[in-house]
Amino acid sequence: MNLRKNFLILISALLITHLIQGLLIGTPWIGILIWSIPLMYFGYQAYKKPAARIYQIFGFIILIYFMSACLIVFGLPNPSLLSWLELIEIVALFLVAVYAAREQLNVK
Repeated sequence: MNLRKNFLILISALLITHLIQGLLIGTPWIGILIWSIPLMYFGYQAYKKPAARIYQIFGFIILIYFMSACLIVFGLPNPSLLSWLELIEIVALFLVAVYAAREQLNVK
């Protein structure tokens, strides 16, 4: 099981999902870019030099995205299917990041 590969795939899927959803609802490009910068940074770090610390920090950062997605999914009367997909991807990404950090610590 290659958690690093799963992490990169999920982070890419989350970026694509949010981009599509942002374009559909009319989010300005600067808003999409600001939302995406942390994900792109951690994805790049996980690709170039994966370390337990990167995954641990990302685990805390992704909780902010989780809070935002929960407010949309459970706070709006009719959330879209993309909102639900984004929430599922965030939860999966959190779990993969936690286990990837554990795997990195066990390697050393």
